[in-house]
Amino acid sequence: MDARETERFAIDADGHVIEGDELFTEYLEPAWRSRTPGHVLDWRGVRRLIVDGQVHPPFPASISIRKPMEAADRIKVLDKELIRAAVLFPSGALVAMYACEAPFAAAMARAYNNWIADYVAPHKDRLLATALVALHDPDGAAAEARRAVAKGAVAVAIRPNPCLGRTLDDPLYDRFYATVQELGVPLAVHETTGDPATAAGERYGIRNEPRYVFNHIISHAFEQMFASMSIIGGGVLEQFPRLKVGFFEAGCSWTPYWLSRMDEHFAHRRLGSQMPLKMKPSEYFERQCLVSCDPGDHTIPLAVAGIGANKIAFATDYPHFDSEGGAVKAFLDVEGIAAEDQRKILADNAIAFYGLKLPVIA
Repeated sequence: MDARETERFAIDADGHVIEGDELFTEYLEPAWRSRTPGHVLDWRGVRRLIVDGQVHPPFPASISIRKPMEAADRIKVLDKELIRAAVLFPSGALVAMYACEAPFAAAMARAYNNWIADYVAPHKDRLLATALVALHDPDGAAAEARRAVAKGAVAVAIRPNPCLGRTLDDPLYDRFYATVQELGVPLAVHETTGDPATAAGERYGIRNEPRYVFNHIISHAFEQMFASMSIIGGGVLEQFPRLKVGFFEAGCSWTPYWLSRMDEHFAHRRLGSQMPLKMKPSEYFERQCLVSCDPGDHTIPLAVAGIGANKIAFATDYPHFDSEGGAVKAFLDVEGIAAEDQRKILADNAIAFYGLKLPVIA
C-alpha cells in the first residue's frame, strides 16, 4: 500500500471543536445561563471562557485560538488533509469541568453533549462525538454517559486531574467505570492546560509571572502519567477487564518509559504489594489501552519499539493553536516507521479502539 492510499483512510483519533456561544445561550439550561456568557476575546485576542465573571484559563496562551467552525467547513478540512473521519473532543467545555462546581459542571456536560450531537448529525460518517461527563458526581456521570452514548457518542471523555481530591482509582468511580464498560465504548482521558490544580499549575501558573508555555509542556504528559498510574496501577483495569482506555494529546514516547517504571515497582518485593494487580502494569496496557501521537514527532519510532505500533493512534489536535494542518504528511515524513505500522497508526488502531463502522469510500 503506497502513502497516498494510506492517507485516504487516516482517522483523526483526537480532533477538537471550538464551541459556539449558542452552547451557553441555547443549549445550557436556563437556570445556569446567568453564570456564563460563553467566550470573550482578551487583549491578546485569545478566546477564553467566562464563569462568574472570571476568565478561564487564568493564564492564557499568547497565541490566538481559532473561532468556531461550522461542521460543513470541518468536512472541507478533512478532505484537504485526506482524513477519513475525526473523533471530536471539547475545548471550552473541558475547561468548564474544573471551573464549575458539581451541579454547574454537570449542566455544562449535558449542554455540550446535546450541542455536539446536533453539530455532528449531518455528517455522522465523518464527524464523531465524544461524550463529556463531570466526575464530581460519579453516579451522575454514569447516567450522562449512558444518555450521551444513546445519542451517538463513540467514547466518554474525562479529565485526568483529581476531582474533589479524588484520583481516578477512587472506589467511588467503580459504578461509573462499570457503566462505561457495559456501554462498550472507550474511556478517553484528555487534559486541557489551564487548571491551577494540574501538575504545573501551582509552580508555573498562578504565582508571580504565569508562563503558559511551561504549563503546556508539563500538563498534558505529566497528568497522563498520573492518570495511567491510577487507572492501571490502582487496579481499575484489573477490576474492569473489558474497559478500553485511551490517553490522548500527550504524545506517545512517554509510555514505554512509564510502563517500565511501573513494572519495576510492581516487581519489588515490598512496593509491589501496594498495587492490587495480578499482571504487570504493561500487560494491562497491552490488553486495554491506547495512546495518541503528535503527527510530526520524531520519537514515534521509539514508542513503536517500546509498546508496539498497535498501541498508538494518529491525532491532529486540530483546530487548536499547535495544529496548523498537514498532519498526515507530517506523520508520513517521520523516518523509521514501517509502511505496515503507518497504516496501523493512521487508521486501523483508531477504528478498532472506537469500534467504528465507516462506509467505504469509492
